[in-house]
Amino acid sequence: MKKLSKLILPVSIVFAGGLFLQSCTGDPLSPGLEYMPDMYRGPAYEAYGESPFSENGSALKPVAGTVPRFNDETLPYYEPYQYPNTNEGYEAAGLSLTNPYPVSEAILAKGKTVYTNFCIHCHGEKGDGNGILVQKDKFAGVPSYYSEALKLLPEGKMYHTLYFGKNMMGSHASQINYAERWAVVHYVQKLRAEGLGTSIASDTTAKSPIDTTATAAVTKK
Repeated sequence: MKKLSKLILPVSIVFAGGLFLQSCTGDPLSPGLEYMPDMYRGPAYEAYGESPFSENGSALKPVAGTVPRFNDETLPYYEPYQYPNTNEGYEAAGLSLTNPYPVSEAILAKGKTVYTNFCIHCHGEKGDGNGILVQKDKFAGVPSYYSEALKLLPEGKMYHTLYFGKNMMGSHASQINYAERWAVVHYVQKLRAEGLGTSIASDTTAKSPIDTTATAAVTKK
């Protein structure tokens, strides 16, 4: 026991000296030895890949029935979508769904911003179907807005396609909101009219401002 007690002091001195020397060497910005760093350093997740809060490696979709909130006074409205994701719903939207926003410079500017962020990569700056991804052979067969297939496409079908997606184009319902979709529809009509050598006025029907009494579900910041 006496021998053990005699060893404690020199061992303690050696250990303390080692710690002192360790603190004086190496990277001056290093915190030195760390005790159980995993308790205060959270593990990093590959975006959407390893997180338990993602599905199939992608971001979660909004909860069913979620109503978004807006802080955009130029396009403040939201309205639930009533047409189903079927061929019948697509055709019905084309027959009866119309843009609730009148054409204006503000709407077209908003539509251009949304188009540049989400559409230009495939559909091209002029809506000719020659976006950068098409040029790099990532996608093929993207029709222009003024082709025979799309030059008479009604705005209701445009909106339906933005909401649910169609063919190789995926849904944009979770990326752009109700008003932004209608703004980009107006901007697409502008590109189409320019490609056809007409005016946007001839590519849209008369619109009246949205009836706010019909949008009781709207929530604003």
